[in-house]
Amino acid sequence: MSLRDKTIEELEEIEEELNEQEEEHGFSNYSMKIEVYKEMYRKLSQLVRSRNEDVQSSLDYVKRKLIYCLIHYGTYLKTEYQKDDYLATRCLEEALKYDKTNPLAAYRLGFLSYKFNDYTKAIQYFRNALDNDHYHKQHLYQLNEQQQLNAHLYLTNCALHIAKETYEKMNQLPLAKMQEIPKQELSPLFSSLIENEQYLMRHAFYKVNKEGRTTCSKAECEKLISRPPHDTLLVYFSDRTIMAFFNGKEASLTQDQGNMLSYFLLNSSEAVPATRHDFSVVDTIIPNTYITNVGRLRRKLMQQGFPSMIQTKRYHNETGYYYDGTYPFYIMYRSDEEIEYR
Repeated sequence: MSLRDKTIEELEEIEEELNEQEEEHGFSNYSMKIEVYKEMYRKLSQLVRSRNEDVQSSLDYVKRKLIYCLIHYGTYLKTEYQKDDYLATRCLEEALKYDKTNPLAAYRLGFLSYKFNDYTKAIQYFRNALDNDHYHKQHLYQLNEQQQLNAHLYLTNCALHIAKETYEKMNQLPLAKMQEIPKQELSPLFSSLIENEQYLMRHAFYKVNKEGRTTCSKAECEKLISRPPHDTLLVYFSDRTIMAFFNGKEASLTQDQGNMLSYFLLNSSEAVPATRHDFSVVDTIIPNTYITNVGRLRRKLMQQGFPSMIQTKRYHNETGYYYDGTYPFYIMYRSDEEIEYR
């Protein structure tokens, strides 16, 4: 039986089964969750259109979960550990179908379009991201200051790329060779294009530790990883994978594990450990699920030779975890893709 043939109650049961599988295996089947939420949204929308106002709150809740999964997990749907730009594009486009003014989805689509040299489409997405950023109701999807600056630079570069390509094509036209057409002095613009590209490269990544956050290039991140400081934990959200490094040891992390470890490093302490509520962005995490997921992260690190650094403490009648501060650390991630749970 397809999802379309199931009732809302049956779909809720499937969602619960997926949550149980997450607790058992340590990662979510987000592609299946998205399909379930899409079908729940379709059915609840029909009820709302039939003036059943009692389900409006349920529809809003399902919509929030669906958009969140599409935006934040689209790059990891195909495989647990590796991003897929084309799949991410499809997921982000779907997110805009449910939330047309979502600035973060538009921004990431602009970045991906620029990466694929589709400058016309990139302009449209970056303009939408900037136009809608100040008015979107959810802070979770608003752009940070670096993303706002990058969006303006990408817009400028898109226009320069289009101007360059247009001028080159115009000079190849037969009539252009026969007539005196205006000679455009584009070299200053090309210099601006190169300068902007270099700026974006120099500030492509964030490098974060307890002292604060600075920007750096991808090359600087990889140089740090190739020559890491002794007794220093590195967490690297690269263009494709998420890796943790410590004294020559390395561990491949899922998106959830990378986000969780980053949150522990940046935001937890013995005085204020992180509980499941710190990770409940659009849904309440079951206590056992939270404990199980943290346990898997700790075991993975220890099995790869990492020292114990995430400790346990009861806090407000909840199980909490915190980074004990034994070792310095750096977290590196692309400024175009803010990590969760900061």
